[in-house]
Amino acid sequence: MDAKDYYKQIYAKRQLEADLARKDRLKFLFPKRPSGKKVLDIGCGPGVDIHFLIDGNEVHGIDISDEVLNIAKDQGIIPHKIDLSVVDKLPFRDESFDIIIATDILEHLFTPKKLLHEIHRVCKSDGFVIISVPNHFYWRMRIRILMGKGVVLPFHKSNEWDYFHIRFFTLSSFEKLLNLAGFYIKERFYDKFINIPRGLPHFIDKKLARRFPTLFSQHFMAKGRKKV
Repeated sequence: MDAKDYYKQIYAKRQLEADLARKDRLKFLFPKRPSGKKVLDIGCGPGVDIHFLIDGNEVHGIDISDEVLNIAKDQGIIPHKIDLSVVDKLPFRDESFDIIIATDILEHLFTPKKLLHEIHRVCKSDGFVIISVPNHFYWRMRIRILMGKGVVLPFHKSNEWDYFHIRFFTLSSFEKLLNLAGFYIKERFYDKFINIPRGLPHFIDKKLARRFPTLFSQHFMAKGRKKV
């Protein structure tokens, strides 16, 4: 089964409904909504998590699924159907975009560094990128490993043999990869999308995620800029 068939058969059944419920999920990354910018969302899905960016900006979206691209197009996103697992070069000129978003994409690719180099190429010198990967090694997953279970994030409801993440990042490897691809990290958002330990107040969870992101952050998310 290739990537196209996989996402048609598996993604649509398990993830599309959840993605549609994430309207404006990334709004916290933009305290002041940008305007007049050219934006690229890689792995955009239905595009609802960046819905707030569509008005006043030129927003492009990359995905492999016709279904989600049709939804994104209806919202005003310019769709590009691309299989990132096989393409070597993005179909855009150098320094085309002011803002590039690639959240929860790198873990699906055999060669994530190649995509990051392409992101670096098409990002303007004064632009920025938002990159994130899931943390498969937060405290609950470490307990799973100790109990002899596989590294499968529970909300995906997958088996170990059909889990669609193929790369697993630690905090240090994530930041090292961004550095090797030519980015420096301007801001970190490791206290977002945290897995909340039962019984602890939310402000404590956020402090734990900021202080010990490898144990308490569910995602590693960074805002980066190109090195000069």
